[in-house]
Amino acid sequence: MAVLLASATMTVAAGPAMAVVADVAISGTVASNGTTTLSYRATATRAGTLRYIVVTIPKGSGGRITSANATVRTISPGVLQWRPTKTLGIAVGARFSIPFYGVLLPSGGPWTLSFRATTTAGNVLSAGSATFTRPANVRINATKPIPGQKTTLTYAGTVGRTGILSSVRMKLPTGASGALTSINGTLSISSGYATWRPRSRRTVGAGARLAIPIYGVVLSKYGGVMRLGMTATASTGAQMMAGTGSLALIAPPAPMPTIAAGSFPVRPAGCPSVWPATSVENAKAGTAAWVIPVSLNGPLAAYLTKVSATCGSTVDLKVTSGRPVSVVAYRMGYYQGLGAREIWRRDGVPTVVQPAPTVGGTANGHPLRMASAANWTKTLTIPVTAAWVPGTYLIRVSGGGYASYVPLTVRDDTGRKHALLIQQATTTWQAYNWYGGRSFYSSATTGSGRLTFNRPYAEGQGSGEFLGLEYGLVFWAEASGFDVTYWTDNDLDQFGGQLVARAGTIFLPGHDEYYSLRMRASLSQAIKRGVNVGNFGANAAYRRITFTDSTRRAWDIDRYTAGGSSTLWRYLGDAYASQPLLGAEYVCGVAGNSLTTGRGWLFQGVAAGTVLPGFLAGEVDYVWPGLYKHPGLGIAASGRAICRLDGKSAPMHATVFIAPSGARVFNGSTFTYSCFLLRRCPSNLRIPTPSVASRRAVTTMVTNITNWVGRGTIRTPAGPATVAATAELRAAVPQQRLALDR
Repeated sequence: MAVLLASATMTVAAGPAMAVVADVAISGTVASNGTTTLSYRATATRAGTLRYIVVTIPKGSGGRITSANATVRTISPGVLQWRPTKTLGIAVGARFSIPFYGVLLPSGGPWTLSFRATTTAGNVLSAGSATFTRPANVRINATKPIPGQKTTLTYAGTVGRTGILSSVRMKLPTGASGALTSINGTLSISSGYATWRPRSRRTVGAGARLAIPIYGVVLSKYGGVMRLGMTATASTGAQMMAGTGSLALIAPPAPMPTIAAGSFPVRPAGCPSVWPATSVENAKAGTAAWVIPVSLNGPLAAYLTKVSATCGSTVDLKVTSGRPVSVVAYRMGYYQGLGAREIWRRDGVPTVVQPAPTVGGTANGHPLRMASAANWTKTLTIPVTAAWVPGTYLIRVSGGGYASYVPLTVRDDTGRKHALLIQQATTTWQAYNWYGGRSFYSSATTGSGRLTFNRPYAEGQGSGEFLGLEYGLVFWAEASGFDVTYWTDNDLDQFGGQLVARAGTIFLPGHDEYYSLRMRASLSQAIKRGVNVGNFGANAAYRRITFTDSTRRAWDIDRYTAGGSSTLWRYLGDAYASQPLLGAEYVCGVAGNSLTTGRGWLFQGVAAGTVLPGFLAGEVDYVWPGLYKHPGLGIAASGRAICRLDGKSAPMHATVFIAPSGARVFNGSTFTYSCFLLRRCPSNLRIPTPSVASRRAVTTMVTNITNWVGRGTIRTPAGPATVAATAELRAAVPQQRLALDR
């Protein structure tokens, strides 16, 4: 709201007072109720204590006129007196800015209006007059205001001065196309503008309302809240009207195909129909032997021929070493804070030095530049028996002075519905995987257009992004004793239609960026059917991939049509952005920015104003005003972070909404929830090692999120298993570097 500026805020140029002129200016803006706000601006030409200001308004004006920081009264027709509510000392050069709200303007115009400010001693502080032209009050309507639709746009504005109308020029929405036509005149299109000219001589009076329809406008697939200008010009060349109007072109969420549930696999002989409760499993003896110290990092590498498995299946292991190795499978969890339990092992396994990965391939005439170790020979077949309780596994392969992890997720395919399902972001791990010298991010011209799971992970000591961004959530959920199960991105694509039958709530990890159509459709369908979503990350469902076949051992991405732009879901249009799915949209990559806690439910149990150093890191999302917002969308937390690429400050919004199905969706908008739970964050995100207090604050926040998202269905068992609030990982896990989006 405009206010009178006090002299203490003004800077006065050197020179005598006579050099200062009043410089009166009067402008107007039209409110949504049709009234006008008249704003008078003038410069004080002498000093003194202000008594009142007298202004003229267009004769015949009406309305209930008010102002700010003052009382307003009519002293004669068309003359108002503005008297401040407190004593104001005015210096030479101070700038007055006085608004008058609620003015109903008469017809006609322009008008010459005056301004006079008087001191308590009766001296004139400032006086002058200016021409006021009726504001155009431009309004723009669309019959179908949805990106990608064919629509009729109508531009309407109020003429400020009388004249013979020559033309009306209108800014078209960005990217608009089509065979455009209008009525009662000719229409020409140039450089994103439409110019309408009347067919016959037409005199238009001040205050008249011009309305020009434009038919056949095909809107771009990208929308937003657009400011579009409209100007009218007289035959003399004088401007009769000028203004801008706002047009909101917001795409609703894109329709998705229905994903059939299909049937659950037949339970093999020897596999249980019910697995042990999480609290029972984690009461078993744990071990810290799963940890690989950095001194064992080296050339040894390995991968599995399956991303996930189920009881009764087998999976092949391929290792390059040349020395005998030990292969030990650890189920990751709480286990007295040691973090894992040994499930299976085989010692003295012979290995070979495998051939170098291949790089190449083409599809549809495009170079794929895919790094693959499919040419490796099998080292060992691992049986997934009833001893392998469903969960997340790291298989430790060690020998010859080196060691590496191989990740595996074991699904519960019994058909039992769990309170919580935690998803591993395997497609995103693969996008950032540099093993063999190529990843999606190698460069614009050398990056892969196809990526395969037939190679080890170069990151996280072979664990991909699991240790850096996901293990903390697993550790916390198992320490809590939740009824939790697990699967991967690959499983979301294959079994996504079963999500509603497998879990009441799904948790997405810190960085779940790469989604196929089936993945996105399955998640959208699950929300519509009442499955809650807790996204403990940012930049989710952002890039679009296609699995090459039913094995889901490789996926393609379109980096050829328009470079990096065509890799995005949003390249299909605003309806496919992440925000219409999860509530917020990616902004940029950030590193080590602090979050200050607030007073909402997310921070219940954490003192308001607590600073969490480095919590805004990796990447952040926020609510874009030009994208679809779910009804009732709320912002549970907000902050600002510095973008890595341009050094600019960007907003961060953690969002919540409740879908019509009742499903609750939380979008966390930063990578760090999981790593703060362990006090082990990726070493290159410039996050100060989280303090015990920071870990406990984030643990409380994650608990609050779980309670809100899960609607009370994710219950912590009573008794000694309730340890999550104080549980800390006792194993000394090396900090992992995180591959980042360039």
